[in-house]
Amino acid sequence: MVTFEFNGKTYYIDGRLKRDFDKKIIPDLLKKDKDAVFLVDGRERSGKSVWGMIHGAYMASKLKSKYDLSNICLDPLEFRNKILSASKREVIIYDEAHRGMGSARTLSEINNILKDLMMEMGQRNLFVFIILPTFFLLDRYAALFRSRGLFHVYERKGKRGYWCFFNEKNKQLLWLRGKKEFNYNCMRWPQYRGRFLNQYPISEEEYRKKKAQGFKRTTRTTRNEQYLAQRNLLMKAYANDLGYNASETYKALKIYDINNILPKRRAISDVLARKEGTAKE
Repeated sequence: MVTFEFNGKTYYIDGRLKRDFDKKIIPDLLKKDKDAVFLVDGRERSGKSVWGMIHGAYMASKLKSKYDLSNICLDPLEFRNKILSASKREVIIYDEAHRGMGSARTLSEINNILKDLMMEMGQRNLFVFIILPTFFLLDRYAALFRSRGLFHVYERKGKRGYWCFFNEKNKQLLWLRGKKEFNYNCMRWPQYRGRFLNQYPISEEEYRKKKAQGFKRTTRTTRNEQYLAQRNLLMKAYANDLGYNASETYKALKIYDINNILPKRRAISDVLARKEGTAKE
């Protein structure tokens, strides 16, 4: 391993990975008007979030971009907003790992963000790490076509600090061969392997505090959940203003239901009774 300086402290990075970042990725961001999206996965408590922070710090130091706790996003909405507000060549980390096992809905949302904001990310030449429990849960677009490589973080004999890298070609083969059984050993070897230390270039205390707040947050964050909450709010306002009950609200809204998408009466009743979380679509 070799060292680099960030905010006056010394950190370690694998020498071969450093050369790849320096000779391949950084020139793309600085000269070729590209972005760079990488996936980072591994089991819970394998150290993948720390891995992402360390290598995000290295890239920020080379790109001379701002890098602090605000660059680590813990939900899809925060990730989307950060991409839209980011400066040129900023480093962004989406850390789904803090949720344990990511939901299919959330991972699908990440796929949609990568599709919707592809041009924004390219124009801003962003460097992005997406950290998640396993890349096999991602949709084909994000797993195969939108990301440039996969870093798989793992333990060896109960000890953290190990990772291996699959380049774009090997990552595609791994996804196609191993997806059925979530098998990382279906290929003879990754492109190369490395080590990392348990170092926090961003305050561990502040990171854990932000992560704890993310666990406690009750506000829905994905676009689909936002749309549902907005629909329920408008439905309730409509009923309250007119003094309608659920049945009357259903009949009134039925007039506008051109594509037969109106919720069932029971769902409307649940919304008006403030049981949005139990509503059946």
